[in-house]
Amino acid sequence: MNQPDFFPGAPPAQSVYVPEPRHVRNRLAGMVQEMQAAEYWPWEPVMVTLYRGTVWPYLYERLPDPDEAQHWSALIEAQIARLDAAAA
Repeated sequence: MNQPDFFPGAPPAQSVYVPEPRHVRNRLAGMVQEMQAAEYWPWEPVMVTLYRGTVWPYLYERLPDPDEAQHWSALIEAQIARLDAAAA
């Protein structure tokens, strides 16, 4: 059975959350600062795996400028290399 459209011609509601770029930058900056201040990984291994596989790629994609995303990625990758070396 088809339901009638209560709002014909109205645009569909946006169902995807798009964060403000400044919030993304603040989150990335906070993570980089936390990593820089740490001698060893500041998070449990399961969280590091989540950040590497999901969180950081998601945040990079939310930045409007690909060059800026690459900059943040390079900062985080440098910290990853340092913290991985300290864990070895």
